[in-house]
Amino acid sequence: MAGQCIVILFGLLGLYAVPPASGRMLLVPLTQEAVAALAPVAVAHGARLVAKGPWAGSLLVEGERDDLAPALLHHGIVALSAQMGGCGASA
Repeated sequence: MAGQCIVILFGLLGLYAVPPASGRMLLVPLTQEAVAALAPVAVAHGARLVAKGPWAGSLLVEGERDDLAPALLHHGIVALSAQMGGCGASA
């Protein structure tokens, strides 16, 4: 039973973190090289920059996940749901 609860918990967290097919998403660089490549790669693949993300080097963008995902992963950048971490909230 404990194993099933853990699977359900991680499943729900995974669904929460998956970026939408289209719309706002948080791009998080995993390396220093990815920080430098983040904005140019995102824009080159159709994303519109919206704001700085809540974590150092991250960006909130609007775009199509299928257009962005392959290029982002190649450059060490992870796309997450913009609902995580208060993205888009005014300070």
